Amino acid sequence: MSLQTKLDAFKADFEAGKPPYNVPASVIEVMHRATAELVASGAAEKALKAGNKAPSFTLNDPEGNPVSSADLL
Repeated sequence: MSLQTKLDAFKADFEAGKPPYNVPASVIEVMHRATAELVASGAAEKALKAGNKAPSFTLNDPEGNPVSSADLL
């Protein structure tokens, strides 16, 4: 089973409110509206695509020490 098939099945169960999700219809409506707004904003077109190189970045580890993505490579 492909990842897309699994995601589609999860989405169908989630939106149907099947256990263990039991999500109210109002929440599904908000999610659909937010998704439509995100698509309309064009943000997805600016996102990195599969195979693109991510820019270097630095984040703190759990102890607060900076860790560079370049150092991890």
